[in-house]
Amino acid sequence: MRPWYWASALAFLPLAVGSAQAAPIYLNDANISVALGASMSPEPFANRTTAASLASVIDAPSATAGELHLQSTHVWVSGGPLELDFDFGVEYDLTTLHFWNYHSESYDVDSIDFTFYDGTGGFVGELLDVMPALGNATGSDGDPIFAEDIALSFPSNVRYVNAFLTGSNNQVDFNNIGFTAELSDPNPDPTTVPEPWTLALLTIGVAGLGFARARRDDR
Repeated sequence: MRPWYWASALAFLPLAVGSAQAAPIYLNDANISVALGASMSPEPFANRTTAASLASVIDAPSATAGELHLQSTHVWVSGGPLELDFDFGVEYDLTTLHFWNYHSESYDVDSIDFTFYDGTGGFVGELLDVMPALGNATGSDGDPIFAEDIALSFPSNVRYVNAFLTGSNNQVDFNNIGFTAELSDPNPDPTTVPEPWTLALLTIGVAGLGFARARRDDR
C-alpha cells in the first residue's frame, strides 16, 4: 500500500471526528418541564389554572412556529411578576432563547432575568434585563405571534433555569418560551478523542507507513 494513501486517510480523520458533534435540539414540552418559582402563589394566573397555563409556556412545536393570542394559548399574570423554574432533565449547552411576547405594550413582558444552574444546582451564569420585542408587527390578536430569537453564547452544562418575568403595567402576558441547545459533553476534555474505528485506522496507517519505509530501505 502506498504511503500517500495513508497520509490521505490520516488527513481525513479530523473531519470524520468533527462530524460526530451533537446536533442542536429544540427544547419544549416533549423533553423539558416547567413549574412555578418559589415566590409565586399556587394559582397566580388571571384566566386559567396553573396546570393549563404552565402547559402553554413550553408547548410551541418548533422555534419557528406561529401561535395566535387566544384565551387557550397565552400565559397571563395580572398584578405582579411571574417566576418560572425549568428542568431540562439533563445538561445542555444553550445556544438560543426563543420568546413569543404579547403584541401590545399594555400587557407584554418588558423584562426577563434568567439564572442558569447545572445538574448539581451549581450556578452557571445569568442573563439579566432581557427586554423582548413585541410579538407581531400589527398588534392584532388576528395575526400569529412568532418567536424572537436571542443568541446565548455562554450558558454551558445547564439543567435548571430560573426565569423572572415582569411588565411595566404590572401585567405579564406572552405565549411561549423555548430554547435551542446541544447536549453537553458528559466528560469534557480539551483533547478530542477519536472514535474506536478511527483509532484502528490510525494504527493500520502507521503500520503501513513503517512497512513501506522498510521496503524502500531494503532496495
